[in-house]
Amino acid sequence: MTEATRRFVILSARRSGSNLLCTLIDSHPDALCHHELFNPRGIFTALDLRDTSTPLHDIVAREHDPIAYLAQVWRYARGHACVGFKMTPEQHPEILQAVLEDRGIAKLVLRRNNPLRALVSERIAELTGRWEAYAGEDEPGPPPRIHIEHDELDRHVRQVEAFYDGLTGSMRRSGQRWLELRYESLFDAGEQQRLCAFLNLSPRALQARSIRQNPEPLERLLDNADALRQSLASTPLARLLD
Repeated sequence: MTEATRRFVILSARRSGSNLLCTLIDSHPDALCHHELFNPRGIFTALDLRDTSTPLHDIVAREHDPIAYLAQVWRYARGHACVGFKMTPEQHPEILQAVLEDRGIAKLVLRRNNPLRALVSERIAELTGRWEAYAGEDEPGPPPRIHIEHDELDRHVRQVEAFYDGLTGSMRRSGQRWLELRYESLFDAGEQQRLCAFLNLSPRALQARSIRQNPEPLERLLDNADALRQSLASTPLARLLD
């Protein structure tokens, strides 16, 4: 099988739109974008391969020799010139280090402007077990309301910033370039063209299959929104509840 000529990895904090970005890239005819291939809970390939038996679905092989498994990811291109996947914090440090050190792998660093929304979304996913949502699926019931304290939010923000600082610091030290993307801008035509150019893909409008989870105002998702707003007043985090 012909190996992909262009390789990429999406590096993102949890609940920052990486599933959306995966489906956008995967909609390009020259690209194959998997989701979390190195998730401890399982192997999450591109959506069209979820019900197909492929060499990538061998979790025993992945755990036995993750570097060899990574090489298989690039070889299993299915006729696509551009192949990649996403990683979030604490997913296989050995593979994260390997992709960061490989200058031939294009890096997409995806961030979300509001870390409070990301934290709320993460807590809801932990309670419901629903980490992905795609067009055509049955609508779930109302999401549970979440309780977030000031110190929990502060700790989350610092952890997310440390994750991104570690990524960009490593790439900066090795003289690599990467593409910074924002979840809130992924549907912008200009942003999509910038993404295609970075991956050396022909310019085109990208189509998403992922849908936004928990779009309600934060006041409807938090059971202590007023108390949290008071606690955050006069701090840099106060803007997150605007």
